[in-house]
Amino acid sequence: MKDKNTKWIAAILISFVLILAVFGGFNAFIDPYFHYHAPLDFVKYELKEERYQNNGIVKHFEYDAIITGSSMTQCFRPSQMNELFGVNAVKVPFSGGSYKEVNDNLEVAFAYNPDIKIVVRCLDVNALFDDKDLMNYDNCPTYLYDDNVLNDAGYLFNKDILVKSVQNLHGYLADGNNYMSMDDYVNWHAYSQYGKEVVDSTYNRDEIEKVDEQKGITEEEYAAMEASIEQNITSLIAENPDTEFYIYFSPYSIYYFDFWHRTGELERYLLAEKFYIEKLLEYDNVRVFCFFEDYESICDLNYYKDIAHHNGDLHTKILQWMSEGKYEITKENYEEHYETLHNFYMNYDYDALFTE
Repeated sequence: MKDKNTKWIAAILISFVLILAVFGGFNAFIDPYFHYHAPLDFVKYELKEERYQNNGIVKHFEYDAIITGSSMTQCFRPSQMNELFGVNAVKVPFSGGSYKEVNDNLEVAFAYNPDIKIVVRCLDVNALFDDKDLMNYDNCPTYLYDDNVLNDAGYLFNKDILVKSVQNLHGYLADGNNYMSMDDYVNWHAYSQYGKEVVDSTYNRDEIEKVDEQKGITEEEYAAMEASIEQNITSLIAENPDTEFYIYFSPYSIYYFDFWHRTGELERYLLAEKFYIEKLLEYDNVRVFCFFEDYESICDLNYYKDIAHHNGDLHTKILQWMSEGKYEITKENYEEHYETLHNFYMNYDYDALFTE
């Protein structure tokens, strides 16, 4: 009787192990988050989960150019970049991503693909003063970010991943199409509303106390910015001199400048941008762009869904301007650029925006 029970338990354990092996093996084979390999030709993958897929994209996709940044880069179309710059680009945005999170992913990209020709990277202006080690999200699937198979159980034996794997395989079997559009990847252009009425609904100006004086930048803040620049931006630039980095500052709407003006932050953000520009221009493989001088677009709320996020039409302009060298900041013009911005935004009649 004892031997019979032992065999029965052994049979159950073996069956359980076999089920797990099939379960995990199928997830590893389909691999919806590209953790182990590039997309398979006979699977219809979905591109829509940044923090689960971006790491796999930079590890296993074929590309020689990258567009990256926060949600401010989600509406870029890599196909346009390919046409303008003669590259094969991928887009890896991180909604709410900090400078460190974006840079960490770029470091992985260069580790797996050292022949990257161009990086287009957006720097969120509202993050200029952030701590160098800031990570805005603490629930990232970090087990997908390394090469340690011992911590992959959460991926291999995850029922939600199994559902995705089955759906991806079924999607191809249903229509024979495995098309994945980098242009459509987390692109919200077609699904959002824009214009003054929409932006007004996101901005409670009357609740923002207006101050009389603009704030400056302390020595401690300058030191913190320098540490962030070195760790999260320029160290990678220095390590990859054959790659051309197109760095630009996110073009927020005129309402954001009103917010800074009312809170006394405008002067310090303009000074901070100047400081970042000075550091970036020390490198020959960097081209810096700022579209704050495109007053027509910044003051046109038809481009915006809130005070910060602009639509795909302005993304299209940005890539076009970069390819033409328009609004480029150089060692020769950055001082004038700062003075121009300071004069315009410090003296702008913001009240007129809200009296129509």
